Amino acid sequence: DGIAFVRKNFKSFFGIILYLAGPFIIITGLLSGYMQSLQSQLMMGSWLNTMRLGSDAGLLSANFIGTLSIFILISMLTTLVTISCVCLYFKEYDKAGPDQLPIDRGLISPNLPGACWRLFYNLLLLGLIMGLVSAAFVGICVVLFMVPVLNVLVGIALVIGMIILMPVLIYVLYVANYIVIRDEIMITQAFGKAWRYVKGNYWWTWLLMVAVTISLATVASIFNLPITIITFSKAFTRLTDPGSATSGNSLLIIIFGAISMIGQLLAITPILYTFCIFNFYNQEERHEGTGLMSRIDEMDSK
Repeated sequence: DGIAFVRKNFKSFFGIILYLAGPFIIITGLLSGYMQSLQSQLMMGSWLNTMRLGSDAGLLSANFIGTLSIFILISMLTTLVTISCVCLYFKEYDKAGPDQLPIDRGLISPNLPGACWRLFYNLLLLGLIMGLVSAAFVGICVVLFMVPVLNVLVGIALVIGMIILMPVLIYVLYVANYIVIRDEIMITQAFGKAWRYVKGNYWWTWLLMVAVTISLATVASIFNLPITIITFSKAFTRLTDPGSATSGNSLLIIIFGAISMIGQLLAITPILYTFCIFNFYNQEERHEGTGLMSRIDEMDSK
């Protein structure tokens, strides 16, 4: 169903994301590439030990910190806009009749600021809750790790627990973001709703998320390959002139770093949300009735 959706709505779906979130994604990608370029220059100067202390090093460090601060803020805004575009598209798609497809961006753009704001304060609440839970969990683990024999067993249990829980928790987080925008409820209620539908379908959801994650990671490696090659080539190459090295490769790092980030936000994130949302509808309709999934079947048969 997810593949059928992407195939039939490719132009409309990704076109709206590109039009509404594209400018933010491009800015974030360029900042990411520039930040990687600064990091590369700092590492090169440290390795070759030829950078003037207190001058170039201090300037680059300050530039990197400033760029990192701007990147974090812009990245947060870009993430909110991208997720909101995807979720609003599915919200409108679920309500639209056959004569209203494909979805027009005029249905989404007026609701985008409100969706971003709703998602923002809900994610802040989620971050606070997760921070408190994580602090309590770390405290318990620290106490358990003090016991000589128990620390090994706890370590093994943590690894197994992460493998079992993380794929489903990521799925629940993605689905909860969609429910927050679709149903206009708080993130705590959305989490409860998503988790309630997962019950009885846990291992199918786990298998789906693992398969989708592996598939998308393979696709993402295509976007990451150029910057990875440049990074490793710089790591294993010892140049005598760090100034010429950075000037010759900085533009490439910026370009390929931007391509890597843009590919992640423009392709990988929407597709991952697509599979999560369709699985959620599958589970919801088993509890509540028919809806989006039957519409996909109907359109696929035409």
